[in-house]
Amino acid sequence: EFYALYGPRVPKPQLAHALRRGELARGLTVLDVGCGRWELLHLAAEEGAVAVGTDYAEAALALAREIGRGRVARCDAKALPFAGASFDRVFLLGVVDHLHRWELEACFRELARVLRPGGFAVLHNCANRLHYKSLTYAARRRAAAWLAALGLPVGEPSRPRSDEDEAMHVNEHSAADLRALFEAVGWEGRVEPMPNYKALVGELYGPDRPRDLPLEAYPAWRAAFAKALARSPAAPWTSREFFAVARPRGGA
Repeated sequence: EFYALYGPRVPKPQLAHALRRGELARGLTVLDVGCGRWELLHLAAEEGAVAVGTDYAEAALALAREIGRGRVARCDAKALPFAGASFDRVFLLGVVDHLHRWELEACFRELARVLRPGGFAVLHNCANRLHYKSLTYAARRRAAAWLAALGLPVGEPSRPRSDEDEAMHVNEHSAADLRALFEAVGWEGRVEPMPNYKALVGELYGPDRPRDLPLEAYPAWRAAFAKALARSPAAPWTSREFFAVARPRGGA
């Protein structure tokens, strides 16, 4: 929706939040692994960063070349075609759930190689493996059967994962999974449970946001509740997705 309305100028909320966490500044070199249509790097270039993107899909890179002002390369995330210590920031958004564990370990070795001292990666996963749609599926099936037995018009709850999910998201992560991954690859990172982005509209887009923004802000009370829930002990289960800012251990 965002790209259809605004092209690369106004990013979807995941990209907007990633830019905030990236702490970009003029002159920094930025790599987006799995850059897709280039929206994030378009905005990074607007901040004065030197932007480079990679993707495995040639169709995505064709779109990136239409709007991008930097370089793009088709490559595997496990074999990046860049010299060591080339980048101040690396973005890995919506990628980790598409890679098996052994692939992620190889990918993070590459990220550690291309990051400069003091640099860091901003990571976002596609879906929380422990999100309610999986945890409560059995309970919802029992409740549906009970209501149906009472003659109420309820249907079978949808499967926790579609065929497309299972084919594309081969390695979905929880917050604990991400922490275990960082430990295994010798990285350190802070995992951030995310509230519904409707609670962050003002922070992400500001008062001058487009009037037709396809994301309606929560009222203040509901936004405050959503943010509090994302900071609560329940967040690893109730949050739908996570961000993390991470770096190789000892790389500060």
